[in-house]
Amino acid sequence: MNTDTRLVFPYEDVPKNGTMLEIENNVRWIRMPLPMSLNHINLWLIGELNQSTLIDTGMYYDDVKNAWNDILRESDIKLENIIVTHMHPDHIGMAGWLSRHFQIPLSMSRGEYYQCRVLASDTGDRVPEEAINFYKNAGLTDNQIEAYVKRFGFFGSMISTLPDSYKRLKNGDSISFANTDWSIIDGYGHSPEHICLYSNEKKLLIAGDQLLPTITSNVGVFPTEPYANPLEDWLDSCKKLKNIVSEDALVLPSHGRPFLGAHKRLDAIINHHESALTKLHNLLTEPMRSVDTFEVLFKREIDDTNLLMATGESLAHLNCLIERGLAKKYFKKNVAYYEQV
Repeated sequence: MNTDTRLVFPYEDVPKNGTMLEIENNVRWIRMPLPMSLNHINLWLIGELNQSTLIDTGMYYDDVKNAWNDILRESDIKLENIIVTHMHPDHIGMAGWLSRHFQIPLSMSRGEYYQCRVLASDTGDRVPEEAINFYKNAGLTDNQIEAYVKRFGFFGSMISTLPDSYKRLKNGDSISFANTDWSIIDGYGHSPEHICLYSNEKKLLIAGDQLLPTITSNVGVFPTEPYANPLEDWLDSCKKLKNIVSEDALVLPSHGRPFLGAHKRLDAIINHHESALTKLHNLLTEPMRSVDTFEVLFKREIDDTNLLMATGESLAHLNCLIERGLAKKYFKKNVAYYEQV
């Protein structure tokens, strides 16, 4: 058995934020900035410049708008298609802006389009009582919940207004652009109905956040669906992707560098979460709140900037243990506790 888990990164050059680099014939890598610790997103421009397809768009804020204006002014880009892998703002943020600029439709999955519209509609609304109780149950302090309340409804400010219609993409679809046939592969756990694009002929996978080279995508439980088991969905999606995509495919991820070694990386991601589940199960010899489990799940420090994501991810692991029959949950003074079964 080959136990070499190292990935191959075939390109030394990395585009600067706001610039474009052609890495293969008619495959261009655009890197856009993000105003957070994960400081970039990769966008992929496929095809001839004057009849190209863009996958993902960047977050809607001044630095990215300025970068897009510079790229459009300095190149002969004419988009024929805009495809969004999922509805997180770094991916969909500029989709409406670009769709209107080029007068072309937006293509994405149904689950992502409508979830994006729901979250955007929360802008300016009051926090639902269910959401406050959700985080109280998880063990957040009053000050932490107050900070959450102040940030609620911020999603809409990070995306340009979506088009009122879209073109649906779904699992198993075959679409053609840049003289290539692409299969749509859906994935669950990180977002409602994430899509990847795969060309078996060219051994090329546009992976979105479903397959990243050095970090694992956030898999979380959130107030709208507190009993969800997204981690099992995520693990199933990783296994499905491994069964479809060739090990020698070039992976174009949304964060990090393009790489070879899809199967190795998918195995590593699956093993990472299974190991975390084992460690968490071993921790639950005594009752624990969600916030008490961070020490075994995360190497990084958890602070106000990542608290909600960490809480959601810890709950994803806890819910997975419950669904597997390995843990139980009960409430004490409106706080949820978990322990081994």
